[in-house]
Amino acid sequence: MAEDTVRHIHENKENRPDSIEIGTPSKGGAVKVYFNASESAEKINALIDAALAARAYAASKVQS
Repeated sequence: MAEDTVRHIHENKENRPDSIEIGTPSKGGAVKVYFNASESAEKINALIDAALAARAYAASKVQS
């Protein structure tokens, strides 16, 4: 049996003080993305894209 791996990522909240929540828990899941609004739009967009891709992946596993 493979061992489960738990990984904790701690990020200083001062690095990403802003957030946006996308979606709703009852309609496909909500995703909250933390970012720094003073950063470039490209970096913020990449964080949002990664979070939405993770939500889509999780949804595909549940529906399988």
